[in-house]
Amino acid sequence: SVLSDGDGQSLLVSFSGLHDTFAATLVDDRSVLLLYNMLYINHRFLNYLLAKSEPEALLVPVLKLMYDAGTRASSENYMLLILLLILTHDAIYSSNIHSPDSTLASVPWFKERMLTSITLGSLAVVLLVRTFQTNLKKQDAFLSSNCLAVLANMAPHFNQLHPYAAQKLIFLFEVLSKRHETLSREVAGGSPAAALAAHTIHSPRDDG
Repeated sequence: SVLSDGDGQSLLVSFSGLHDTFAATLVDDRSVLLLYNMLYINHRFLNYLLAKSEPEALLVPVLKLMYDAGTRASSENYMLLILLLILTHDAIYSSNIHSPDSTLASVPWFKERMLTSITLGSLAVVLLVRTFQTNLKKQDAFLSSNCLAVLANMAPHFNQLHPYAAQKLIFLFEVLSKRHETLSREVAGGSPAAALAAHTIHSPRDDG
């Protein structure tokens, strides 16, 4: 396979070997940045990843990094979300990760509850809403909007969602509905309290 460095120089590399290396070493922000750069400058490699019949090899490490970064700085999630945006922009990829063929038997690193028989797509939904939820107090508009953008990419391909993923989506709907309601009151000239509330997303009770 041909890999370009972006300056017109090319060399022959094994996309299979490159994929396997990323899958084994995607453990920090430096490796994530390197993967992003590879996808950005080389569409052949991106197309190779999108066509892989086993997307979990690379997607699970990305989602685990998002899980681990959930309680730390928002900046650690930025590049992960951009990677997910690039991957889920492809309709076939989004459909594949929601297919029963992409079902994981378990997710041992997810500690909030035991997740079994969950598709890659459902796991992505859980992690995206979790990241959005963690960001409620931080009010990072870039992070929140990109979480929603990835969900929007995948939404047409939702299939046999895991019950926990469906629960998380209901939580998200409640949050956004409340936000819309308070903004509507502000626009309509509501009370000062409503206007103040419009600038903060309040989290309804979430039992999981």
